[in-house]
Amino acid sequence: MIQTIKLPYTTSNENLEFLYNMRRQCSIIYRWSFNRFQESLNEKDIRDLSKKLNNIDLLDSWFIQSSIKEAQFLYASKKDQKVIFANKSFKNRISNKISNEQFKKDKLNFITSIGEAPKKGNRKFNLDIIENNKIIFKPNRKTKIELHLPKLRSNYKKLLYKLQTLSEQNQIPYMIKLDDKFIYISFDFGVEIYKKSEGNYIGLDLNPNFIGFSIFDKNQKPIQNGCFNLTRLTQKSNQSSSHKKSKYLENKLNFETIEISKKIVQLCQKFNIDFFFVEDLNFGNSKQNNKYFNRLCKNKWKRNLFINNLKKRFETVGVKWFEVNRSYSSFIGNLTFNLPDAISAAAEIARRGYNVIIKKNKKFYPDFDLKHLDISQWKDLCLDGVKSWKELFNLIKNSKLKYRVSFSEDDVFKSFRTFKSNVTYVTNCI
Repeated sequence: MIQTIKLPYTTSNENLEFLYNMRRQCSIIYRWSFNRFQESLNEKDIRDLSKKLNNIDLLDSWFIQSSIKEAQFLYASKKDQKVIFANKSFKNRISNKISNEQFKKDKLNFITSIGEAPKKGNRKFNLDIIENNKIIFKPNRKTKIELHLPKLRSNYKKLLYKLQTLSEQNQIPYMIKLDDKFIYISFDFGVEIYKKSEGNYIGLDLNPNFIGFSIFDKNQKPIQNGCFNLTRLTQKSNQSSSHKKSKYLENKLNFETIEISKKIVQLCQKFNIDFFFVEDLNFGNSKQNNKYFNRLCKNKWKRNLFINNLKKRFETVGVKWFEVNRSYSSFIGNLTFNLPDAISAAAEIARRGYNVIIKKNKKFYPDFDLKHLDISQWKDLCLDGVKSWKELFNLIKNSKLKYRVSFSEDDVFKSFRTFKSNVTYVTNCI
């Protein structure tokens, strides 16, 4: 079933003037095309004839095609009936209730852009509702117009968050109509695209430089691991915060953080994830006597941006969100799974979340058995008498030994990095 949401918008006076001129030209195509349909011309002939029209320089072929389609819909509903555009305003004008200038405005049709699923839902509009509560209109390559929306009702939020998430993945089209005050968004979710598996789950580990994930099926067997490396964006610019390079790195880090949240949602849909587990990180106002640590964790880490964006997107696909106590997750993960640190920690977060929250077996820590742990790097360390994870952790910490498996783009993983993003993504299917 097609749904249409009507929302008021605001933009600059300069943009409103541009939109007015576009609407005027779209109206020319709309009314002219309707008359051609009444003359029994087909859509292709009308499209060819439209190339000879004047005074439509703001419209490219897509806007012309969309206006022709609108005229075709009107003709199909009216057939041979006589049509007076803006009929109510026409009557008011005859009665001198409105001015001629007002009548001309009322006669204007919408700017219309028909949706296309392969073009992220619509080639002329971008939904930016989850992040910034606005819609970006791109009438041409050089022009971008921001349409700011009011505070949305909860039911509209749910629908539009879902529409943005699915359209960004090229799964659903939406049509936009725009006049001088309102934007009309039409879409049809149809059959529910997201199918849950009743058990698959994902664990996520976050730190300022890396975002690791580990996916398991309902039988607790690993499906896929991966990690996003952000170190190229968290590096020091060696410039002031107001410097162009510093601002670029900051804006780029924000952008790529949101892109990673989109990628996580895509993975959840691909592997039919039901449960999402993330470590419960609450640093409060604590600080360490380490400038590098404080800079990363307090200034560069975009955890809240990432988590909030991810939560909004998960609401659209039905994934259940759980925060898990992180105690010793990195230590246990590295010794148990022997994968890059962020991935190992994510796997341990997933394991304990699934066992404690879903299975309710209270198995917060895995069984402790030195024979099954990767402790080959500590050959000379006496481990006699060590009987628990906490005892082992304290021993390693006091001995100042390393336990984390460093990030590497080795043959085990497929590594992807583009110069444009400056984010390395490594993954492996198990």
